Amino acid sequence: MDGLPDSSSAASRSAADDPEALNAQYEATLPQYKSRIYDQVAARGYPLERHAAVTTDGYELVLHRIPDGKDRNNQPGVKKPVVFLQHGVTLASDCFTVFGANESLAYILADAGYDVWMGNTRGNTYSRRTTKGLFPYQAEFWYFSMDEMALNDVPAMVDYALQHTGARQLAYVGHSQGATLGLMLCASRPEYCQKMSVLVLMGPVVFVDYMQSSFLKVFTNEINQPWRVSGEFLPNRLVGPVYQSLCSHWPMDEVCVAAISFVSFGPSMHMYKSPELELRMFDHGIACNVTTWHPLRGFEPKPFRETCNAAAYGSRVPPAYDLSRVSAPIVILAGDMDVMAAPEDIAEQARRLGPAVKRTISYPDYTHMDFVWDRNSKVPADLIAVLQEYSPGS
Repeated sequence: MDGLPDSSSAASRSAADDPEALNAQYEATLPQYKSRIYDQVAARGYPLERHAAVTTDGYELVLHRIPDGKDRNNQPGVKKPVVFLQHGVTLASDCFTVFGANESLAYILADAGYDVWMGNTRGNTYSRRTTKGLFPYQAEFWYFSMDEMALNDVPAMVDYALQHTGARQLAYVGHSQGATLGLMLCASRPEYCQKMSVLVLMGPVVFVDYMQSSFLKVFTNEINQPWRVSGEFLPNRLVGPVYQSLCSHWPMDEVCVAAISFVSFGPSMHMYKSPELELRMFDHGIACNVTTWHPLRGFEPKPFRETCNAAAYGSRVPPAYDLSRVSAPIVILAGDMDVMAAPEDIAEQARRLGPAVKRTISYPDYTHMDFVWDRNSKVPADLIAVLQEYSPGS
């Protein structure tokens, strides 16, 4: 009948024409490279919930929640203060669960009586679906920048956690890029400052004048231009097999982990060998499309072509984020040996944030990844003291 689809031709369509099948082929990796957060958390004896928040532009973001402790504060259904943990670049929520019960931040906070939520920004290991028919194998899936992560992803996840728990506020704890996203959101939409009892920034990367990361320094331009990376960054399906071939056995496993950390994030005095940590290194592919770091002005909204800038911003040049608009209490955790969030850049950040910064806690021998990968960290004790002082309530 005219106007009806040809069912025979539809049935004979090859799997290669099916977006779901193409995406499954694109995402396929060896089983050992699949994320194991569910097995990780269960093996430590903690409950784990999976939630999904949808952004205004249609990206489905997976949140992981540890609602109760294991041996303490483990009564289900008891309302607790909400803490939201946001990972850094190239990572995912399980950077907070990779070690043991007394070593990883998520477990420590759950045992301390907090309702722990962990976000995943678009494009990383977990958040790879949309409601608008886009898949990671398509270039259009990656047409976003840190602006969308900060202004679409973070508010969607924060709102979801607050609505699900019925809490009025949560404590926002971000590491690296996760800290930067929280600042970008509050600077652009100050109403979110009212939803955060405190912003705890671990190694926040905002200004990069003094950045010494060998890896990321390649993307900065000394003539005052922003850097951009298009598409998927460190995709597991490509890097995983290489890592398995070269780095799966002693002594190369330790050499590889140390080398990756040194090149990307700087040397670490606190990184301990762990098979799970080694696999996690490349299990957290995240997109970095049109991300903008400006050496003099810090992070700025992504630049469009001139006519698009005028339409989007009302000017030919994208405006900078005004950090003075951030009113939520801020506590900065800084590593004196951090080559990504250098002490000089942290000082400039604190100056621009003004009175919102309540204090900066310095760790003399810390580098960038020690905030999440130091198994004997002093950070959890300091963090819990901050959370008690700026409690989000329950």
